[in-house]
Amino acid sequence: LLSGHVAAPSVETQPSNTTKNETDVAQFSCIFANTRPEPDDVSWIFINNSGHTMTRQEEMRGVGVRRSVVKISSVKRADAGAYRCVIKNEFAIVHSQPGYLMVPYCDGLVTQQVECALGRTF
Repeated sequence: LLSGHVAAPSVETQPSNTTKNETDVAQFSCIFANTRPEPDDVSWIFINNSGHTMTRQEEMRGVGVRRSVVKISSVKRADAGAYRCVIKNEFAIVHSQPGYLMVPYCDGLVTQQVECALGRTF
């Protein structure tokens, strides 16, 4: 039996947008309210730039406080997209707002190499 206030989980701090270069480390955090009952599960959903949705729980689990941090140890272009945490307890399943990972890159055209070296992307 639970005593006191019981409620669906809620997100207190949403994941933030970030820009990282390839091979950098990227991290998103999702801080959830101290609810009763405690969440049964906290996982992450990745929505890539083509619109495909994947749960990448095994690759991203176990990094942060209260299972609310996801870390990508070596960013690739394919990691660009939206990251949302999903918090579940017996009352509800709650999704955070997305935090977007942007990964700038250049397409390799000779005419754009100087612009690319200056950090501009195409």
